Amino acid sequence: MIGYISGTVVYSDTSKSIVLTAQGVGYEIHTSTPKVPNRDVALFISHIIREQSQDLYGFDSSEEKKFFEMLIDVNGIGPKSAFSLISHLGVEQIFSAITFENVDLIKSAPGIGKKSAEQIVLSLKDKISKLQFGLAVKENPVKSGAAVSTEKSFDAHILKETLAACQGLGYKDQDVLPMIQRHLQEGVAKKPEDLVKIILKELR
Repeated sequence: MIGYISGTVVYSDTSKSIVLTAQGVGYEIHTSTPKVPNRDVALFISHIIREQSQDLYGFDSSEEKKFFEMLIDVNGIGPKSAFSLISHLGVEQIFSAITFENVDLIKSAPGIGKKSAEQIVLSLKDKISKLQFGLAVKENPVKSGAAVSTEKSFDAHILKETLAACQGLGYKDQDVLPMIQRHLQEGVAKKPEDLVKIILKELR
């Protein structure tokens, strides 16, 4: 099984890239965004083998790869739908949507219907509560020439209350959730009401 590929991008579009390795092998990989030709790239790979085909799905982080493989274990969710979901929303938004049972946000991704979104929430809600990623942000400060990894988690209660307030004001989850997460990670607000004010000011 292929789990990781590094090499030079020789072709890329909105759905696939071809990466040429040092061994002279070019791999066609599903990618969510175009890669820059003639630039080096390194991707975590989920290798999907079927009776008549093999597909490689590429991710910038092991976290995304792990989440993708959790999604395809959900009944009725295939690799294309799972990849579309991660490409469209990102791991953090999916994590939040599952945690707060936000079916509407999940089904906003292309190829994901209401029943599939409900099944994702039902199947993964308990599992993701035990994971180390999702509502955590990783930082990599350089210390003594080496990368040091730390994690800063933000308060899920504040996120939930702020999101509910924004919903009540008529804003869509997919528009405000990334902003809420970013401000929480930056530590600019400690109370939901303060964060709502910041979000509304930014939206105006």
